[in-house]
Amino acid sequence: MKQYVIFNVGDCSFGVDILEIVEIIKPTKIVKLPSAPQYVEGIIDVRGTSVPVYNLAKRLEIDSKAETQKIIIVQLSKFQLGFLVDDVSEILKIEEDKIEKANESIKGIKRKFIDSIARVGDDMIIILDLKNVLTMDEEEEIEKHIKN
Repeated sequence: MKQYVIFNVGDCSFGVDILEIVEIIKPTKIVKLPSAPQYVEGIIDVRGTSVPVYNLAKRLEIDSKAETQKIIIVQLSKFQLGFLVDDVSEILKIEEDKIEKANESIKGIKRKFIDSIARVGDDMIIILDLKNVLTMDEEEEIEKHIKN
C-alpha cells in the first residue's frame, strides 16, 4: 500500500506518490521568465532557492478556472520544480491491487505524463509521473534560468 497526494486540476483528480513531494505551499510572488513556454508560470523563491513553477493545467492542456491554487514542489534529479494545481484535497492510502498501469487507449491528457490509474470506490484517480513532465531540453533550459 502506498500513500498518494490527491489534487485537482480542472475537473480531473490526480495523484502523486507522497515520497516524490518535498512540500505543498500557497502561491507566492511568481517572477515571469522571458520567452518561457506558456505553461511555465515563472520562478518563486522558496527559502533562498529558485524554484521554477509549471502550470499543470496548461501543461496537460486541461481547462481550469480555479480562483485559489496550491504549488506542489517535487525534487527532480538536479533541482526542485513546482506544479501549480487547483487544489490539494487529501492524502490517500491506495492498495496496489487498486492501481493498474495506464494503457494506450487513454486519450485527452498527454499520455507520457500518466503512470497509472487508481480505482478508489466509484472514483478513478490518474497517477502522474511528474518526472516525465519535462523533456531533457526543457530541464536544461530551466537549469540555465535558475543559474542566471
